[in-house]
Amino acid sequence: MAYEPEVLCHCNPRRKAPRWISWSRANPGRRYYSCVNAMNGDGCGFVQWYDSPLPKFFSDLIGDPRDEVWRLRGQDNVPPVSVEQVEECRDQFVSVEPTVKDLQDQLKEKSAEIAALKGIFEKVVFIVLVFVFGVVAGKLFAF
Repeated sequence: MAYEPEVLCHCNPRRKAPRWISWSRANPGRRYYSCVNAMNGDGCGFVQWYDSPLPKFFSDLIGDPRDEVWRLRGQDNVPPVSVEQVEECRDQFVSVEPTVKDLQDQLKEKSAEIAALKGIFEKVVFIVLVFVFGVVAGKLFAF
């Protein structure tokens, strides 16, 4: 197995994202990276595909037997999704996406401001320490 660099999710602090295998109808057997907490529902939302997309023929080829196995096991209790439901979800995503991008831009700006203020704070602390050290040294060596 070849070494591959770690993939980090967007959590704070950043953590190594495990590689999962998708068994959805659209991507059966396709591997992807996702946040450690994705299964709990409180992850950061990070998802990155490891494998390239499969052609529809392969998705059907893998998905049909899988669906049949699940049906035979009695696990076929996932309700079918209508086109209207998919379009409604897509519309909701499209309406929220600009807001998310704006918030991400604001987060980047605030992070830059915090980094600048942190640098200023470190310089002020250094100056104060040099001043205090100078005063103490002056008192010790004063004749």
